[in-house]
Formats: sequence, structure tokens, C-alpha cells
Amino acid sequence: MINLDTTNKNQSPIMQPLQYFQDEARRPDVINDAEFKSIPFITTNDFDSIDNANGSSSRAFLFLDADENLQIATPELFCKKLKCQEHDKIKVISIFGNTGDGKSHTMNQVFFDGDPVFRTSTEQSSCTIGVYAAMQREQGVLCLDTEGLLGTTAKSNKRMRMLLKILAISDIVVYRTRSERLHSDMYEFLGTASKAFCLHFTQALQAMGNGSTLGPAVIIFHETHYTKPLESSVEESAEDKLRNSFARLNYETNAFSSLRYVGIQTDAKKATNFQKITDALRLEIENTAVRSPRQPAVVFKAMKLLNQKFAGEIIEKAINPFPEQYFTCGAHCESCSRRCQRSMGHVSDGEPHFNTQPCNYQHQFENKLYLCKACYNNGKEIVVSIRAQSQTDTAWSGLAKYVWKGDVIECPYCGEIYRARQYWYGNKSPESSVVHVQVVHVWKGGNSGLRGNAHSAQMVLDSVNSLSEAFTNISGPWAKAISDLLADKVAPSYWRPNQEIILCHACKRNFEKTGMPKHHCRGCGEGFCHTCSQHKLPVPARGWLQPVRVCNDCHQQLQRKSDATPGSKPTNDEGDILVRKYGETIYNTISSVAAVAIDYPKEMIKDSARPSYWVPDAESPSCFICKSVFGSAEELELGQHASKQSTTKANRSDSRSGGGASGGGASGGGASGNGSSIAGDCRRHHCRRCGQAVCSDCSKRRMPVPDRGWLTDVRVCDSCACVPHASSNCSRSISSAISDAINGADAEDTTDLQCATSERRRSSNSQSSNCDYRNGNCNASDDAKAKTE
Repeated sequence: MINLDTTNKNQSPIMQPLQYFQDEARRPDVINDAEFKSIPFITTNDFDSIDNANGSSSRAFLFLDADENLQIATPELFCKKLKCQEHDKIKVISIFGNTGDGKSHTMNQVFFDGDPVFRTSTEQSSCTIGVYAAMQREQGVLCLDTEGLLGTTAKSNKRMRMLLKILAISDIVVYRTRSERLHSDMYEFLGTASKAFCLHFTQALQAMGNGSTLGPAVIIFHETHYTKPLESSVEESAEDKLRNSFARLNYETNAFSSLRYVGIQTDAKKATNFQKITDALRLEIENTAVRSPRQPAVVFKAMKLLNQKFAGEIIEKAINPFPEQYFTCGAHCESCSRRCQRSMGHVSDGEPHFNTQPCNYQHQFENKLYLCKACYNNGKEIVVSIRAQSQTDTAWSGLAKYVWKGDVIECPYCGEIYRARQYWYGNKSPESSVVHVQVVHVWKGGNSGLRGNAHSAQMVLDSVNSLSEAFTNISGPWAKAISDLLADKVAPSYWRPNQEIILCHACKRNFEKTGMPKHHCRGCGEGFCHTCSQHKLPVPARGWLQPVRVCNDCHQQLQRKSDATPGSKPTNDEGDILVRKYGETIYNTISSVAAVAIDYPKEMIKDSARPSYWVPDAESPSCFICKSVFGSAEELELGQHASKQSTTKANRSDSRSGGGASGGGASGGGASGNGSSIAGDCRRHHCRRCGQAVCSDCSKRRMPVPDRGWLTDVRVCDSCACVPHASSNCSRSISSAISDAINGADAEDTTDLQCATSERRRSSNSQSSNCDYRNGNCNASDDAKAKTE
């Protein structure tokens, strides 16, 4: 390059270099007129930092990312991002819906005249990840575009929580759906949002100073192509139809301040008309009756508060309902709530419930299984149980050993391995010495082996009662004849002998047929039943100076004249009744001592040994099947007598008021019918299957009840005797039933059903008018029976 000297200013103009060459000499060899810029890598989250090529003045910015992290640090930066002042008032409008339903496009069309403020995409991947925000300054609206539901993500639970928090800070919520019919996911999302707002968000927002307890106004924007949207009628509006649908699906919308439906039908070849949703949103924005505009800082602080309070990791476990819900058994363990792992219908195939996971012990279920430790160490699992008597003991010897040595544990291979009171002191618990404990699941209707341990004491009492009843039945007539003979020996001379008394002297009831005891009137000496000789008065003419039993006729006679001598037979002397007085004194004293020393402990033993599923005696005054009132013959007679007197009084009052005598005659006939049905005592028994209290006539069947732990023949009522066992051999499996149905086989035998029907029909036709004289309650424990069934 030519070196031109430009420092000599004294050169002549001709020798000075030209300006053109001077500029060319200073120009570098490599020329780059454009400013150097690095090429950015564009991602979805960086979309907010790229200027619009068409010159758009605003872009949406990322407010919350997919991990629920706020992208704005302070309220000042939030206002700067929105390009608004801190004292400005805004309303928050958010949009929700499934991915691909056009949420971003809807916000652009409604609020920004179609400008692509929120990014839209024609790709399969979602264009909105997280929550984006943009400000519509003319209307004073903060627009929030949310991530779509049903989009592919590994954090669906976290996304749901993020969307619910955005809904909680919103003033207006738009649910955008583009489907021919409303789907269940819309009802599920809005119902869940309402519940979350009431239970969690309201309290958190009120703690911040937000006094409003109502949630946002919800607008459902529904667009269809080929079906008609919901339409309002005179009887029912579209919003009422929506509320009915929410209620039918067990969802509530009481957290929302209002619920509105905007439905449009768009031709598939035409663009969507957003005029209806625009008008609906304008009305909600102008409505400040419930939700008034807030400052941007208040909105930001509310979002930050909810984001800090409801944060943390959520277990993102994929739920596949197919194996659990469709074909697996629905039984759950009552102790640990684990589900049975077998297929449906396995109980009918003879397979018990099963789960491989360990169970938790609960005292209320006593779900511990005892295994003989010696056999367990040898590789055998032999189940043993605590019983009141060993299997080889008789009823009386087993009872004696139980009183002396306590409970017993027997092993089929090792014999007797434990006694509760084997030694005077130092007895160890079975769990620490002779048994291996295994915690088992508690399935409803199962675990009969566990229940059997609780009934061992009752089994001993049943054996003793069976022997005593058999002895009583054999010796009863002879004992009664001897007692009548001894009573006649000490009776006064004017008393009629017991062998001559066959009927009641007053009501003519047969003592042998009714089973009622005989009583002598101290006035006339005749034999009466208890009903006809309830009164007590002194009879000084017969030597009875204290109140004694007298019949009704003698009672009236003695009331008129206290020193009268009732009856036709005279009294010889005072010594004639002295032996009877001493006998009654001794008998009454022994009876009182026996009631305290024998009957009371006996009732305590019965109550402690009684299974928990039995209906208590206080709740079962009458037989559950035939409604016969329990009690002795005298008690039943007294109850009927009281009922008859009350009926007579009612008839008299009706006749005085002109109510008609026909009703009284009907009542009297019913009373007499009941009176003729008494034939001895009506004792209370409990069915070992359902636990209800029944009489002897309604519980004559004996059969095992393995479901309740009774492996031998025990008492069951007629209703339960006609119900087949779930584990009986005659019950068919599910697979065989399906095969028979396909092959056109006949239905199962209906003998059991007919038996149950006949028993219910018999019970409905039996006595139903018996009255409980003790508490005036004629009904059995229907609630307890219904619960048992």
C-alpha cells in the first residue's frame, strides 16, 4: 500500500493526498457493517422474551413453571412485567381445559383481537407448560393461560395442584371444552376445585386478609360441531341442568360465586365465533357485587402465600384400576384394610380370602393365631386355641378343671401343652412359653377359628345346661309328686289337697295344660292360679295375722268384714296352721339366700361367657320369630291379665263416648285368644348363627355354625336353619353356574327359599299381640336383627 505522508502541512495542495485515498487507507481489510449478535436457542419457556415479528407491543410471560416455582420475585417486578402501576386495580381471569381444546387461541381472540400474545402451536407437543400471564390494560384484566389437562406428563398430581391454586386466586374462571358432549373430566375438575377451595384455600386466604369466602365465577364455554349444546327452557335453565349433573355425580359447586354456561355450535368448516363468550366475560368483569378488582401486589402475595403453604413433593404413582377394580375380590381386611388378592367369586369356589402382605394386630379383632411352638420348630404349623375345657373332658369334669386350673391349650400331636393356673405362682403366658404367635388378616364373615376361642366358656355352660335339662325332664314328674305330697302333709286341714286340684277354682284353667303352679287361698283353702289370688290381707279367723295370699272373693269379703271366716270348712285350732307358717318361713329364707348366692353369680357367669354378637336380654323381650313374650307361666298370665284390664277400660271409655262396642268385642276376642295359648314357661334362647333371642318352639333345629366358631351341633332358629351355608358342599361354584347357564341347565333347588318363606309366613300368622308386662314393649330388636342379616 502507498505510504502517504499526511503530517507535513507545508506541502502544496497538489502534493497533498486526496481525501478519497485517505479514507481508503484507513478502511480495514475485512468489513462487517451489521452489529454482531449471538443466535438464541428458543424454547417454550423462553417464548416470553422474544419480540413479536409483526410488531406486537406485549407478550405473555411465564408466571409459574411446571414445578410450581414462581418466576417473579417481588410485587414490584410483577407490576413491571405487567407494565402497570402499583395502585391500579385489576381482575384475574384464568382459563382451564383439556390440552388441545384451544385455550390460548380463545384468550388471544377474546382479549387481544387475535394477536398471538399467548403462544399457539400446530404440533402434537403442548405449547403451554406451566402458567403464562399477560395484561389487558384497556379492560384492566390479568389473563392467565394454564397448562392443559390430560396432557402427557409425569407430574399429573403436581399439575393438578398448580391449577387449583391458580383457580383459587382468580376472579373469573373460563373452562374451555370443545367436544360434542360434556365429559366427566370437567365435572371432576370443577368439583375437586370447589372442595379444595372450601376445605383449604378459604382459610389460607382469610389469614392473609382476604375476607371473601366465595370463590370465582365460573363460565363453561362449550363448543360443538354436530350436536346441540345445552339449551334453557321455561322449566329448567342450562345452568340448572349443569347443577343437576354435578349433584348426580356427587360433586358440589357451592364454592363458586356463580355458574354460567355458554354453548355454541360451529360448522366444522367455519371459524369459531367468540362473540357470546366475549359478552359473557364483559358482564362478569363489570360486575363488582361479589368480587371487586384488586391491586397487582395483592394478587401476587395471594399466589405466593398459596404456593408456599401448599408445596412439597407429591407421590406420582400411576394408578391402573384394571386389575384392582374389575376382577379382583372386593373384600378388605378389617384390621389393616388391605384388599384380597384373589379373583371375584373365589368364596363360592371354596377358596378363602388371601393377601400376601403382613397384617397389623388389633385388640378389638384379636387377630392372633396360636401355633404349637414345638411343632413349629419341627416344621409343622399346627393351630391351637385357648379353651375352657379339653376335648376329652366331660361337661362336669371340664367345668371342675376350668374352675381349678383355668383355660387349657391342647395340641393334636403334643397333647395338653398349657394350663392358665398350672402352678400356685409363676405361671407364664402362653405366648412366651408354648405357642408361636402369627398375626392374620380379619376378613368379614371369615376367621371362624378365631371366633371359636371366644365361645369356649359358653360351650361349657351349654353342656352343663343340657345335662341339667335332661336330668330335670326325667326327674321332674317324680319331684313334683313328692313335693305335692310333702306340701299336703304340712297343709292346714281346711286346704284342698293338691291331688284334687286340677282346675283353678275361679277361672277354671287347667294347671297341667297351662303349666302354672297352684296356690292356696288362706281364707277358703281352695286352689287358684296366681292371677286369681294376687291380693294379700290378714285372715284372723284362720289364724293368719299378717297379710297372706287370698283369692278375689275372699278379698272382697274380708274388706267388708275383717273378722269373717271365708270358706265352708272350719279351722280346728291354731296348731293346724303353725306347721305351715314355719314351713313358709324356712322356704322363703332359703329362697332369698339362693337368689343371692346362686342366681346372681350364675347370671354374672352367663353374661361374661356370652358372645358379643348375641342380642342382650334387655333388648329382646319377645321371640324374634313368633313374637311370644318371654317369661314364666305366671308372668305371662299377669301380662295378659293387665292387657285385658286395659282393653276393658278402653272399651268402657269408647262406649261412654259412643265409639261403638264392635271394636271392644274384637279386642276382647283377641285377648281371650292369647290367654288360651299359654302352655308353660316361655324361656329365652339365643340362635348361635344370628344371635337373636328365640323361644324353644322356634329353635328346635341343631346344626354346626362354623362361620361363628360352633363346630358341633348347636341351637339355631328356624329362619337360620333354612339359610344354606356359604361353605356347604351343595353350593355350586361360579364357574359351574356359568357353565350350567350356557348349557341351559335348570335353576338351583328352591327348597331353602320355600322353607324360609314358610317360616316367615308362619311367624306372621302367629301371636303378634302379646304385650310385655315389664316395660310395655311388644317389639323385638328389629334393628339388631337387620344389622345381623
